[in-house]
Amino acid sequence: MRLTALCLLLLIAVGAIWDTTPTGTPHSEFSAQRAFAQVERFAVKPHPVGTAEHTRVREYLVGELRQLGLKPEVHEAVGVSPIDGKGDPVTAGRVFNIVTVIPGTAPTGRVFVTAHYDSVPEGPGANDDGAGTASAIETARALVTGGTRLRNDVVFLITDAEEAGLLGSEAFVHSHPLAKGPSVVLNNEARGSKGPVLMFRSTEPNSGLISTFGSAAPMPVADSVYAELMKLLNNDTDFTAFKPGGMPVLDSAYANGGTLYHSILDDPAHVDRAALQQMGDNTLELVRAFGAADLARLSGGGDLVYFNVPPGLLVRYPAWAATALGALGLLAALALVFLSRRRGAATLAGTGLALVPIGLGVGAGVYFWDLIKALRPAFSGTATSTPYQPELLWLAVLMLAVTIVLSWYGLLRRKVGAAELALGMVIWVALIGFALGIVSPGASHLASWPALGASLGGLAALRCAPRWRIPVLTAGLVPAALILLPSAWNTLPTGLKYAGYAPVPLTILFCGLLLPLIEEVWPRRRTPLVPLTALAVSIALVAAGVLTEPVDRAHPRRTTLSYSLDADTGQAVWLTSKSPDPWASQYGGANGAAKPAALAAPSLRVLADTTAQGVRTLRVRIRSERGANLVGLRADGLLSLTVEGRSLTPGPAGFVFHAPGTAGVEVTLTVKEPKLLVRVTDVDRDPLALSALPGFVAPPDWLFLADTGISVAKGYTL
Repeated sequence: MRLTALCLLLLIAVGAIWDTTPTGTPHSEFSAQRAFAQVERFAVKPHPVGTAEHTRVREYLVGELRQLGLKPEVHEAVGVSPIDGKGDPVTAGRVFNIVTVIPGTAPTGRVFVTAHYDSVPEGPGANDDGAGTASAIETARALVTGGTRLRNDVVFLITDAEEAGLLGSEAFVHSHPLAKGPSVVLNNEARGSKGPVLMFRSTEPNSGLISTFGSAAPMPVADSVYAELMKLLNNDTDFTAFKPGGMPVLDSAYANGGTLYHSILDDPAHVDRAALQQMGDNTLELVRAFGAADLARLSGGGDLVYFNVPPGLLVRYPAWAATALGALGLLAALALVFLSRRRGAATLAGTGLALVPIGLGVGAGVYFWDLIKALRPAFSGTATSTPYQPELLWLAVLMLAVTIVLSWYGLLRRKVGAAELALGMVIWVALIGFALGIVSPGASHLASWPALGASLGGLAALRCAPRWRIPVLTAGLVPAALILLPSAWNTLPTGLKYAGYAPVPLTILFCGLLLPLIEEVWPRRRTPLVPLTALAVSIALVAAGVLTEPVDRAHPRRTTLSYSLDADTGQAVWLTSKSPDPWASQYGGANGAAKPAALAAPSLRVLADTTAQGVRTLRVRIRSERGANLVGLRADGLLSLTVEGRSLTPGPAGFVFHAPGTAGVEVTLTVKEPKLLVRVTDVDRDPLALSALPGFVAPPDWLFLADTGISVAKGYTL
């Protein structure tokens, strides 16, 4: 029974993980196959903003919406990135959003279905965000052919230039009349190529949003801990632009298979139909639910804590209850310690010692990815610190957490006492749950429920007959099995470099709560074999994960190389990453000399120059003479800066502008100095353009170029 109890808890954890895995079974009229056929037609080549392929994709999408009987408009505007550049030049650009509306019968607001249709220069963007775009079109088809009109307007907004800095969504919020008034936004994204479509954050207050999501979505995979993590990690989607505009947003994405993110392999062949089906089913049913609701009453009601448990349920409760639940868990843990001490079974020594494995686990998780890259440098060539075959390394890092707990426990169980160590872990889980309930309610369930369950199970075990002790303890640990280990596994797709943030600490807390059951099966002789076996398994998993990871044409790695030409001096340099791979190193490291190429410099033409009350106003036009799809300007001492009618003040260092077009960009500057020095740059971000440069040698087929650029800069004195 003792070993069976541990196995049962592990099976519960595995079942909870499996419960959120999409099966591909349709739950609505949405057809993943039809949506995939759309992806196959438009996501065939890279189509970053400002390119001919980008124009083709836009025209195709507009045509598809017209075939449905809708009347799409192309919203041309100038967007300014809402992302804080922290002193860098402001990012702006000319955008072409696609907007169409299915009118409601008695609208109280608008339901937006959003995705972006541009891609990065490296890949076709079939997942990011071809899947979201195709889901929007297929959702529109299902609504139009369904014949039943909804109460509220449904707006399909396919934004532009998301990859350039959320420019399309910002421009829509800034200038489009449909952005005003009551609304809800369903934004679909991808940070990988498969896996569950996770609703990973929402605007706040979120009570109405989450309640509707939990009741209407056929597969409502969500966890409020991700919203808390997003506040720590740099992960911007169009959500970042919609939120300041006062638009309530549900932000969803799938993230497994993260190696393909922003890569040449983000093509239709690597789009998972099951993930696409879940995205579409959820989107369609949420449109219907919000389409029938009174959107004017959607806001308010506070925030909710939410997470999944089998079978397909989204548990949710008010955030204020998280504090009470954390306090209840802590009181139960203290009661367990008090009663255990009265029976002479515990001291407080284990509480301080329990910090040791937690701290070691965080450190091991933080440096785990660095270890993997040191063992095999080819792992550096991924955008998300996720290998092509990540499962072995995911198991390895979790097994490392198990090894830390078992080693700590094996060393101290006789000196300090098994009960003391187990109680110490319970106290820390309870303290973490209580603290999170106060400072981060959305993450509090990770510890508060496991602490409460383990404490109540321990209290019951103290009073029950010995033969019931194991079943009672096991029952108390079910919340830990449902929450801790599944959360550890499900956060691994964010990237192995983040393993110390959640996966490893959560696994350590889970193992710590299992210590009473582990003690029951702990061998009485040769006890070092337990942690040594765990360590051997960890090492074997690391070795297998490192050695079996493919590095070939079908599984290429990223490499970075850019070229910069100073048109004033005629000098050129190659630019690589701080730690270039062997191929990129041949170009001289991070800043190596290059042969000057015959590239036309960007031009600047003064359109007007006036001075009034000591302030000089210059109106100029900058233009790329070689057709680059990005131009920029830098200058010191600017009082104000306006680009294509959009003010970029206060205190800009300059700007970069995407999709300037053949006419270039009109800029208005104000300064106090009679003489102004400006630096104008244009950049071609097409990786294929590097092949025309002198001295360039194509990378081997197991590498692909990413984050590249050919820039030409020229100074002007005005």
